[in-house]
Amino acid sequence: MRARTRIRWLTALAGVIAVMTGGLCLPHPAAAATTLVYATFKGDAAADEELWLYQSTDGGTSYSVLRDTNFRGPTGVLRDPSILKSGGRYFIAYTVQSWTTDSTSFAVASSTDLVTWTTIASINSGIANTKFTWAPEFFVDNGTVKIIASVAATTCSECFRPYVYTARNAALTAWSGPAQMWGLGTNHIDTFVVKSGSTWHAFTKNETTKYIEHWTTTANLTEGWVNRGTLWTSGYEGPSLVRLGDGSWRIYVDKYSTGGAIWTATSSDLNSWTSLSAVTCAGCRHGTAVAK
Repeated sequence: MRARTRIRWLTALAGVIAVMTGGLCLPHPAAAATTLVYATFKGDAAADEELWLYQSTDGGTSYSVLRDTNFRGPTGVLRDPSILKSGGRYFIAYTVQSWTTDSTSFAVASSTDLVTWTTIASINSGIANTKFTWAPEFFVDNGTVKIIASVAATTCSECFRPYVYTARNAALTAWSGPAQMWGLGTNHIDTFVVKSGSTWHAFTKNETTKYIEHWTTTANLTEGWVNRGTLWTSGYEGPSLVRLGDGSWRIYVDKYSTGGAIWTATSSDLNSWTSLSAVTCAGCRHGTAVAK
């Protein structure tokens, strides 16, 4: 090796060693913004209870209309859609009646292109004396698709509880359940679950206090839930979470107490959250996001 070449090589090697051992921090390229699709409905008027899709290219802080699907399902009412991407298809689980109308079931629809939607299952609550069945939310647990729905009975005024329904096939056309989420208090609605490591995290609205609460368990989805406290102020509902490309979590909540608008916060560990900030998403209400 010629002397001049050897010097250049040794100089470069010394620079690498200095970075590795000297505690220097090389800049990392910024993670590309995650493109998200947000599934929602627009309000309580009959014309607004249908599936709307929005898209974000900035990681979920602002959305523009992707499509008004005009899809309302077999009852003509679609609210609280939860969206899932699985096996090359998109699925939504949704509430099938207005919040003032009794409902004993929820529904699931599918699409290959986000344009044409077909209802593929209607799932009865399976709970005696059911009055309302609200906000079915998808959760994939170790590869198994589940739905968590909020069910209230006619026998009491404050008895909303979360129940788990489990898909029996990959097509999501057959379901078993219900299984109650024991320990996660009475009168909770809009329960959304994610799992990190060996811990399940539930974010849910206490319908008595009107606060979003954070619950955890390390047992399994239906047992051992412990209340970890409230988040932000009262007056929000419909929590939903999405994992971003950089590994952090984004939560969305519906500020129903002021007429409805979507707000968001982020977390690296699901325990500590930033303050809420408004999302640019005209007309968006309770809904969920998924990476496109």
